[in-house]
Formats: sequence, structure tokens, C-alpha cells
Amino acid sequence: MLINRRPARWRDPDVIKTVLWLAGVLTVLAIVVSGRFDEEARAWVMAGGRPAPIWRFLSRLGQSDWMLIPSGVVLIVMYCLRRPRFGGPTKFETLHDMVLFFFAAIAATGIAVLVVKYSLGFSRPSVEGARVMRVFAFHPSYASFPSGHSTTAAAFALSLTLLWRPLAVVVWPLAIAIGASRVMVNAHRISDVVAGLSFGAWGTLFVATWFARRGRLFRLSESGLPLPLRHRFDTLSGEGRALLTRLRLVISRRTGVPDFHLSGVGQPDAAKNAHPAGVTSMIIPKPSETGFVSVVIPARNEADNLAVIVPEILAAMAGRAFEVIVVDDGSTDGTGAAIAAWKAEGKPVRHIRHVEACGQSAAVRSGVLAARGEIVATIDGDGQNDPAYIPRLIDALIAAGPSVGIAAGQRLKRTDGLAKRYASRFANWLRNVILKDATRDTGCGLKAVRRDIFLLLPFFHGWHRYLPALVLREGYGVTHLDVVDRSRMHGASNYGIFDRGLQGILDLFGVWWLKRRIKRLPVVSEIGGDNG
Repeated sequence: MLINRRPARWRDPDVIKTVLWLAGVLTVLAIVVSGRFDEEARAWVMAGGRPAPIWRFLSRLGQSDWMLIPSGVVLIVMYCLRRPRFGGPTKFETLHDMVLFFFAAIAATGIAVLVVKYSLGFSRPSVEGARVMRVFAFHPSYASFPSGHSTTAAAFALSLTLLWRPLAVVVWPLAIAIGASRVMVNAHRISDVVAGLSFGAWGTLFVATWFARRGRLFRLSESGLPLPLRHRFDTLSGEGRALLTRLRLVISRRTGVPDFHLSGVGQPDAAKNAHPAGVTSMIIPKPSETGFVSVVIPARNEADNLAVIVPEILAAMAGRAFEVIVVDDGSTDGTGAAIAAWKAEGKPVRHIRHVEACGQSAAVRSGVLAARGEIVATIDGDGQNDPAYIPRLIDALIAAGPSVGIAAGQRLKRTDGLAKRYASRFANWLRNVILKDATRDTGCGLKAVRRDIFLLLPFFHGWHRYLPALVLREGYGVTHLDVVDRSRMHGASNYGIFDRGLQGILDLFGVWWLKRRIKRLPVVSEIGGDNG
């Protein structure tokens, strides 16, 4: 006999929404109330002297590196494997999405709390007695509210709870202990910790919702909450299923929390290439000349390297209609004298100068605005890019047709130090995961871009690192050419891959936001022709 059971009252969507609103209000109230005890708690901690080793250990445990680096390495390995070694593809995709969700929850909440705490500028208890606020101080001593360690701890706890509920009785006490340790080592106040735990939990919930909207790991309930998808155990190998069942049984017995099926795989995210068109308003000094190429070199104090690469460019471009534009970004060496000598010899070299250094992106932009070429090729001024690849990039762009807007060089056999190479690889991997620009290396200065498309791109500091993604945003394609890197011949680098870590992260998510803001590219045609 079938029995129709009425759904539990707490499962009603209206009830859940009310509970969520109440939880939000209680979160704010908890932060305010805890702030009333900040000074008393600080005085108690100071009276206790040096914190116990357990508190110092827990405080270090709250650093996001312990979670991001291992999960990031696992993601890289899974990306390299592409296909599962054992079990079906559903199992592999599920495991990949689990690790990706864990990484995204820690990273997204960590980045967001960095922006908030450094912008608000509340002083740490160890700096000044009473709480002091210095907005946009961007100094670690004035980045106390909310607590970053507590945010990471809550994101860690909730992400694992959402993936496997029995872990809640283990990870949440650990998260609270990590938060308490920040008070005990006099790094934060109680309200900082409460705010951090709340920030991490709510942020992780938003990340889970983002996954649910794409049918990955979670599904959206009627109330809008992300709920786990059921895992299809028939896709697991027999050994894997038995091992997983035993592990779940042990944890369930030890914790006393009922078990449920592992979060499962959802439908793969459909590729969404529709992006909007937004034309920026700018003055173009001169129209582009058909068949003409402008080679732009951003350079700051690179006179010795320019003495090598400019003649190489002139030789490589022989037989073509071209110009070389050296954008002197506030150099204080002999850059101006070297360019003047080439001009006196009748070489097609132009000198665009910034009164003071404005950065590589601004230098590239100034060169593009001054260019006369139909195609603009860019190359770094440090001599590490080989000018011999410029004609090949131009030919690749032309051969790809008008639907392709950029030919991007991708470096092989890099000569940078080991740390810089791995940092660059990680940055490029993270950028590709978030922006999906299908480009292995956007830090390479060798690029060829159609100038009319170049002028459409929104400008910001750091813009030159995201040209493939921005070109894709305008609805044009990207083609690539592998190039061999050279060693820097003279001097030291003036422009880094990420001048500042926080700034690079903000730029990355800024470009992601720009891509998300355009939903559809218009298909444009003129009816009746131009009578002018």
C-alpha cells in the first residue's frame, strides 16, 4: 500500500526563505553583539601572557595555503589526465567537481574577504588599543575586519559539509577553534572572528549556488538553496564502491550522524560564447592604413635592449609596409637618444613618450592609439621576445580570416627562473579556468591584433594580460603561435606578470565580470547601403 506523506513543514520554500532572512539578520546581530565584548576579551588575552602552543598551531592551520595548494595540485593533475584511469567518466567528473568546488569556495571567499578587510582598514588589536578605521589603507596592520583565517575556516567547514554531511561534527568545531585562536594570539577581536566565520559560510553558500545553476554537484531547490545531486554508484568500479562504502560507514558510526549518498555529477556546463558588444568612446588620431603594420614596443629604461631588438625588427619586417613605435614609459636612460639616432638615419621608428611611468598597459595603449597600421603587433622591450616571430604572427592572423581578432604568441623553453615559471603557469591556469580564453600563456608580449578591434577593448591597468579574453568578449576568435623565449640581455625586469598579487586577482575577476555583463552579441547588417 502506498502512503502519501505530507512534506515536512521545514521543507516548505516559504519557510526556508524566512529562515534564511532570519539567519542573515542574526548574523549581523551576532557581529554587533560580539563587538561589545571586544575590549574585555582583548584585556583577558593580554593578561594571560604568551598564548599556548595549541593556539599558535590552530592559527597557522587557518591559512588558506594548506587548502588551496593541495587542492590546486590535484586539479592540475586531473586536468593533465583528462580521462579517468579507473571507473567511468561520471566518477572522474564528480571527483573533479568536488575538488573544484572546494578550491573555488576557499579561493573566492578568501579573495572577497581580502578586498573587504583591506578596503575597510580596521586596525588589529596588536597595533592600537582602541579600534581605528583607516579606509583603503591597504596595509596588513589595518586589515582586521573580517578575519581572513576565520573566513577560510568557515569556507573549509561548509564546503566539506555540503560535500559530505557526516564531516560536519568534525570540521565545524575545528573551524570555530581556528577562529578562537585568532583572538588568543591577539591577531583579531571577537567581532572580527564572528564576521569572518559568517563571511566564509555565506560566501561558500553563494559558490554552491553558482555550481547548482550549472547543474554541477548541486541542484537548486524551490527555495533557491543548493542541494546535493545523487551520485550514480553504478558508474564506480567495484573496488572503489566497496572502499567508499566502508569509509562512509566508519565515519557515520564514529560521528553518529546519518549518512547519505555522495554528491553527484551534474550535466556538463554548456559552452556559452555569446558575449556583448560595447563600444568605448575614444578619439582615434589617424585612420588605419590598409596593408600597413605597426609594431609597438612598450619600454622603460630598456635602451641597451632596444639597441638589439629594433634592428632585428627592421630586418624581420623588410619588404613590408610598417612602422616601429617605441613607447617610452618615462625612461631615464638613453632611450630617447637611441630613437633619435634611428630617426636621423631614416628608419621607420617613432617615439611616443610618457612624461612619467604609467605601466605596461598604458604604454601599449598609447602605441595603439598612435598607430597607423591596420594590424598592430606588440613585443616586449626586454629582448626576451624574438622579433623573427612577428611576421609569422601577422601571417597567422591574416590567414585566419576577419573572424579572428588576435594572434597570440605562447612561449616555449622559457628562460625565467623556476619560481617565476611556476608562478606564471599557475596564474595562466587560474586565468584560463575562470575566463576560458583557451590561451596557455597570455604573459607573452608577442601578439598581432587588428587595430579596429584593439580600439574596441575596454582599457584598465593590467589590460595587456587579458587581450585574448577581451577579444573573445567582442565576438572575435583567437589563434595561437608557439614561440621560443630568449634570455634577457641587459638590465632587470620593469614589468611583472602580476605587479601585485591582489591587484592581479582583482583584474582577473574584473575581466570575468566584464564578460558576464554582455549576454548577447548583436548580429548587425545595414539595410539599403550607404548613400553618403
